[in-house]
Amino acid sequence: MSACLNAKVLANELVGPDVYLLRLAAGPIAAAARPGQFVMLRVAPGDEPLLARPFSVHGVEGEDVLILFQVRGRGTALLSQAAPGAKLVMWGPLGRGFELEAKRPALVAGGMGIAPLGFVARKLEDKGILFHLSSGGATQEAIEGLEKKLGTSLRGRLECRATDIHRLFHAAQEAAELSTSTAPVSGICTSTTMDGSYGEKGPVTLLLKNLLSLPPELRPDAVLACGPLPMLKAVAAMCAEKNVPCQVSLEAPMACGVGACLGCVLPAAGGGYVRVCQEGPVMDAAALDWGRIGA
Repeated sequence: MSACLNAKVLANELVGPDVYLLRLAAGPIAAAARPGQFVMLRVAPGDEPLLARPFSVHGVEGEDVLILFQVRGRGTALLSQAAPGAKLVMWGPLGRGFELEAKRPALVAGGMGIAPLGFVARKLEDKGILFHLSSGGATQEAIEGLEKKLGTSLRGRLECRATDIHRLFHAAQEAAELSTSTAPVSGICTSTTMDGSYGEKGPVTLLLKNLLSLPPELRPDAVLACGPLPMLKAVAAMCAEKNVPCQVSLEAPMACGVGACLGCVLPAAGGGYVRVCQEGPVMDAAALDWGRIGA
């Protein structure tokens, strides 16, 4: 059930280069939100700018909604200045979220694609499912802080490794080896950077290629991905080749968030179009016509 309300800003913390973690008091939205859903948020009090912006739900803590965002233009620059006590109009949760039924899930985050996957990681932890997070960014500065912030939000430990991924899905044995009674492992994280300053050098799809090359009994039984469209296109192709189910969380310009403006359409497999705000933002990768989506 969606709600529209005046959400009170509780905190707005700088957590990376031009990246902020916004905490809003929004009980009805927090109670209804599911991993992968989004909200529409007016970035400043009053009527300027007029249009709300879509933001993935990064997490829910009690009656608080967490939003992780990067300053990319006027709207997010204004939002970065929102001070505790300010009230912002917000409606949601909106759209379709992730299905979390896999036993060996791989989360693939390109840059700020980590935003919705933070909520996914916490829900998997609640279900007792060990996950692997592949995180990619331009530089160490761009992603290391985000990984650490995600790690501190888990009850257990996020075990970050530079390159060692070939043992990742001996699930019970891996968890037993890494866990202690005081700090059980909830997930394992490996990273890439384009400049090679942290983890592997290259795009995050390098890590996914290695994971999918594992024997069938060890490779992921589902991939959940979020990032730029070219990255998602590559992820979808890799998963299709190995016959591994793949869910993608999509970004597209949108003005309303409820399917009326048609500003967020993408080509659908079999013809026609899907609305990211309604049929997505999370979709089965096979439901999209990637050949008609720009590289």
